[in-house]
Amino acid sequence: MQDKESAVRLRSVDILKGAAISIIVILHIGIVVKSDVGEPSPIIQALYLGLISFFIISGYFFKPGRGFRENMRRRIKVLFLALIMAAIGLSLICFLWCLLWGQPTNLDDLALCLERAFTLERSFLDFDIRAPDPRIPWAICGFSAGYYFLWVLLFACVIFYAVADRIRENKRLGLLVIAALLGVTIAYRELFSFSLPFNLNLCPIAAVFMIIGMYLAKYEVVEKIESSGLKSGRFWMLFLGSMAATLVMVFLLPPSIDFDFMDFGNYGGYSAIPYTVEATSAFIMLICLCFIFSKIPLISTLFSKIGKHTLGILLLHLFVAKMILAPFFTFGSDVSLASDFTGPMRYVLAVVSLAICYLICAYGPGLVGRLTSNKEKA
Repeated sequence: MQDKESAVRLRSVDILKGAAISIIVILHIGIVVKSDVGEPSPIIQALYLGLISFFIISGYFFKPGRGFRENMRRRIKVLFLALIMAAIGLSLICFLWCLLWGQPTNLDDLALCLERAFTLERSFLDFDIRAPDPRIPWAICGFSAGYYFLWVLLFACVIFYAVADRIRENKRLGLLVIAALLGVTIAYRELFSFSLPFNLNLCPIAAVFMIIGMYLAKYEVVEKIESSGLKSGRFWMLFLGSMAATLVMVFLLPPSIDFDFMDFGNYGGYSAIPYTVEATSAFIMLICLCFIFSKIPLISTLFSKIGKHTLGILLLHLFVAKMILAPFFTFGSDVSLASDFTGPMRYVLAVVSLAICYLICAYGPGLVGRLTSNKEKA
C-alpha cells in the first residue's frame, strides 16, 4: 500500500502483501461479522499481526532527504486521490447499480455510504459498540470495508514524515519519539473510550510501526534475508527465533484482533507496548516465511503479482462483490452483504472478487491508455 519508492522490488515483501490482502478479502466477504470467528488461536493471532505489516512496509520504503513536503505530495498524489475517487466515484456507481436492481436504497443511504467511505460513522462512538449494531448501520450501497486502515495510514504519514529525516541517523531520538507516540496511544486508550473522525486515534501507533520499518530498512533486514539463501544457518536461526518469540509472546500476552477499536490486548492501553514488539517480531517471521514460499514457483508468482496491487484490491473488493450480488439478493443495514447469502458460496464470491479486482488493477490502466490513444489518433 505504498507508492513505488524502491528501484528494486523485494519479492518477499510482495508475497507478504499479496497473501495478506488475499486473506483480508476472504475475511471481509467470506465471514458475515467478525464475531463469527470466535476466540482465535495464538497462531491465528500471530498471523493477524501481519495486518500491521502494511504500516511497517510503508516505513521500510521511506527515502531520506526528500523532505516533508515532497513525501506528502507523493502520498497525496497516490493514496489520498485514490481514496477520494473511490469514496465518491464508487459510491455513486454502487448507488445507481443498487437502484437499478430494486435495492432499498435512497439518498440518505448514499449519504451513509459516503460517511462510511470517509470512516466517519464511528466518530465519538464508544469502542464497545460493535457490528451488527443499529447505531452503526451498513449502507445498502456501502462497500468500504477496510477503508479505515488507509485513512489511518494517510494521516500517520503526516507524523512519520515530520520526524523521519531527523531521527533516521539518531537512534536515541528515534526511541524517544517511539516512546512518546506509544505514550500518546496509551494515554488516549486509558482516558477515552471512543473513536475520533478518520480513526485519528490510531495514527500515533501506526506512525510507530512506520518508524520501525524505516529502521529495519536502514539495516537492510529484508535484503539480507533474501540474499542469505535457504541453506544459511543465520536465516533459519532468525526465522525459528522470530517464530518462537512471536508465538510465546502471543500466548502470554494475546494481542487481540480488534486493532480498529484500539484493543491491543488484555491490559488496556498498556498492551500497546507488547503489541508493538509482537507485531515487529511477526513481521520478521512472516518475511522469512514468504522468502521460503518464494522458492515455490506457482504460489510465489501468484501472491507476488497480487501484492503489487494491494491498494486497488482493498478499495475495490467489496464493491465488486456487491455489484455481483445486487441482482440476486436484497441487501440490509445489518451486514455488508446480504445476510441470507451464507455458506461456502461466500468464499467462492471472495475468490471471484479478488480475481476481478486483480484483473482491473493489473490490466485496466493499460486498456484505458490504449483506448484513449486510439481515440486521439482517430
